[in-house]
Amino acid sequence: MQIDLNSYKTILVVSPHLDDGVLSVGGLIEKAAANGADVIVATAFTADTPPGMAISPLAIELHELWNLGSNPFEHRRNEDIAAVGALGGRTLHGPLLDALYRTDRDGNFLYPTRQSIFSQPPDHDDVGEALSHLLDQWIAEVSPDLVLTPLGVGRHADHIQTTNALRRLAKVRTMTVALYEDMPYATGVFPVAAPDTVDAALKRTLWQVAGSQIVPVDLAGKLNAIAAYASQIADIFPNGIEVGSVLDDYMRLGGPTGAYGERLWKAVP
Repeated sequence: MQIDLNSYKTILVVSPHLDDGVLSVGGLIEKAAANGADVIVATAFTADTPPGMAISPLAIELHELWNLGSNPFEHRRNEDIAAVGALGGRTLHGPLLDALYRTDRDGNFLYPTRQSIFSQPPDHDDVGEALSHLLDQWIAEVSPDLVLTPLGVGRHADHIQTTNALRRLAKVRTMTVALYEDMPYATGVFPVAAPDTVDAALKRTLWQVAGSQIVPVDLAGKLNAIAAYASQIADIFPNGIEVGSVLDDYMRLGGPTGAYGERLWKAVP
C-alpha cells in the first residue's frame, strides 16, 4: 500500500479508548495535521460511569490506580482533548460504556477481570450494533478520505469490537481503511500477563490485509502528547516501565535507519 499524507484532506482515526489513537499513530496525526489535513481522533468508549452503579472488581482496581474519583471519564476526555490538540488534531467522543462497566442482560459484569477483558468478546456483549451506528454517524459527519482503525493487537475486547464494527460498515460503505498497530501491545510485551504480537493479530483479524507501509514520523511530538494522559501512564506502562524507551525501541525497529516510524496495514473487508 502507499499512504501519501499530502493526498488526504480528512483522516478519521478510530480509537476505542481515550489514548489508543495517540499511542498508536500520534506521529502520523501530527505529520498529517502539519501537512494541512483535518485529523479527527474519534473515541468510542468514553461515557461517564453511571451514577450509583455497582462496578466490577477490575473497575474498582483501575479507579484506584487512576485516582480520579468515581467518575473518571470527564477528566480523561479533557486529557484526550489536550493530547490530540497538541498534535494538531481534533476529537470526537462517543457515548458508549467502556468494557469495564458493561453487563449482560441479567446485570452480570461481562469483563470483571484483566483476563476477561483481554479476550475474545462474548457473543452476549451486544455493544456491536450501537458501535456500528456510532461509526456510521461519524463517517457521514466528517467524510474521511482515510480511516484508521485498530488491528486488534493485545486482544482487548473493546479493540476487537471496534475494528469488527468498522469492518461490517466497510462492507456497505466505500472507504479507504488502514489498520494501525495497537500500542503498547504491539511491542510484544503487553499485556504483561499474556503478551500478544502483531503477527498473531494479523492471523486473527477478519480483515483481508494487503500489505503494509511504514510512515516516517517524529517521536518527540508524540511523547509530548502522550504525557497529557497523566492519569493513565501507570496503567498503560506498569511496574515503572519508561514510556519513551518502549516507544523508542519499537518505533526504531519500524522506521528507516536513524528515524522513527509507525506501520499501517492496508485492509479490505
